[in-house]
Amino acid sequence: ATFDDATTARSKGYKVAHCGACGQCSTWQDLRLQYTTRNYLAKESARCAKKSLVYGRDAVHTCLGEEPIGFSDQCAECWTEDIFCARSHCAFIFLQSNMINTVSNFQVGDDTITAATCEEAMCELAFVPCSGANRRRMNITSTIARPGRQLCGIVDVDWDDVFGEDGSYKSTLPRGEDKNDEL
Repeated sequence: ATFDDATTARSKGYKVAHCGACGQCSTWQDLRLQYTTRNYLAKESARCAKKSLVYGRDAVHTCLGEEPIGFSDQCAECWTEDIFCARSHCAFIFLQSNMINTVSNFQVGDDTITAATCEEAMCELAFVPCSGANRRRMNITSTIARPGRQLCGIVDVDWDDVFGEDGSYKSTLPRGEDKNDEL
């Protein structure tokens, strides 16, 4: 469920799972994947993105829906759109970063320009409303090192308490939601 603010969500007995409105990646399946893949999602989604160069859109979408990622079809579509947006708008920065050996630099700092910061500047305005949940909005630290102020600080859910390292459901979901429900 999407609420106007954290206070309203909490007053109705909900925990804040992520900042902003829910979207295609706000199902429990995709929230679990955002958490359990946090140490390799950037690398694996980049591997899927490379398929766009030869095999096209369907190959990227399929890759995002398969192991080791496993996003739902709707969430994979948001990610596919984002990959093609980044490909369209950030190709020069990608090539430049490749020449100076920072193509795999997923650090996002105030003064750092990488393919990742280009994607955020050019594509996030469409990606975030489509996806709803992402690691940053869920307050999940990942392999993309970010300043703390870029993480959502109002999240009430301790993802390790809910999913654990192996991705199994360790505890009762907030308000008794079904693990297939959208938040």
